[in-house]
Amino acid sequence: MKIGIITMHRVLNCGSTLQAYALQRALSEMGHESEIIDYKYEDKSASPTLLKRLTALLRDLLFGFPTARMKRKFKDFYRKNLVLSPQAYDRESIAKYPPRYDIYMAGSDQVWNPRFIGDDMNFLLAFTAPEARRISYASSIATGAIDGDTKERFARYLSRFDAISVRERSGAALVKELTGKEATVCCDPTLLLGKEFWNALAAQSRYKTGEKFILVYALSYMFDPFPEIYGIVDTVQRKLGMNVVFLQGRAKDVFRPGSKLIKSAGPADFAFLFRQAGFVITTSFHGATFALINDKPLIGVVDKRSQTDSRIQSLLESVSAADAIFDYRDRVDLDADALLRLKGKREALDGLVSRSKRYLQDNL
Repeated sequence: MKIGIITMHRVLNCGSTLQAYALQRALSEMGHESEIIDYKYEDKSASPTLLKRLTALLRDLLFGFPTARMKRKFKDFYRKNLVLSPQAYDRESIAKYPPRYDIYMAGSDQVWNPRFIGDDMNFLLAFTAPEARRISYASSIATGAIDGDTKERFARYLSRFDAISVRERSGAALVKELTGKEATVCCDPTLLLGKEFWNALAAQSRYKTGEKFILVYALSYMFDPFPEIYGIVDTVQRKLGMNVVFLQGRAKDVFRPGSKLIKSAGPADFAFLFRQAGFVITTSFHGATFALINDKPLIGVVDKRSQTDSRIQSLLESVSAADAIFDYRDRVDLDADALLRLKGKREALDGLVSRSKRYLQDNL
């Protein structure tokens, strides 16, 4: 039996790349052959202004073109680790010459987020034949509501699925509203693989340090936590007495005392930094997953006033770590011991992983 996976595997983002890798490896460990359908889509959220492009160019000049170095690391990772379909597809070619598999799988990552896919329903397997078997694994909608024509299209294509799993409870509720179907909440694929698996990838990184540090991985594509998040970073650094490593970060972070900025991390570097960190502060869903994988204390930084993105909240609540969720405007009034107790519960995480593996076993 051969499985065709459609996901966002070519995004220049470590979480997106590693979740695709993890899903394929988890399926292989279960005895299944799979290919990632090499689908190139137009990211509907990617429309940088001239000012942003000029700012990015100046930043690259200042830091020695880290984006180019990062792209080389990603390209090398794709070549060595991902099993892709022999043919690459775009929106037109996948409709005209659809790939053939025994089972089609959508997910994981934000493959059902209307903000990114727009009206491209291929991530809901619109290109498949009527008789095809379709399932999803931990697909993220990343919003609590869908409106207009998009709502109708989602309802139509989701109704064709034989089994649906999503990554957040809000996604399960939305699937129920749109189709009447029950969706299973499953963990991200990165959590299906053990700490030892990711340690092997981390060992491939050229970064080497024995120092423990506060790893800050703060992205701003869902909401902008700056500059307020610096208040959280300053407090945690003062309480724990560790240096800070900003992963990606902003240019000004290089001048911050007791800090280091890393702008060119590839997938192996990402795994190493989370393995080595003594504490994690992150707005990233996959930042939270890798903190959990490595049993690291963390603060999951969210925008509690927004109802559009519950990914980190859903994950941390599911592993009994709700006390690690902070709004980016919050003050962190905890001592060092309390900060270091902000961890997911291993038994809760193990239960989530076990239920997720059972969903795959039952539907493949």
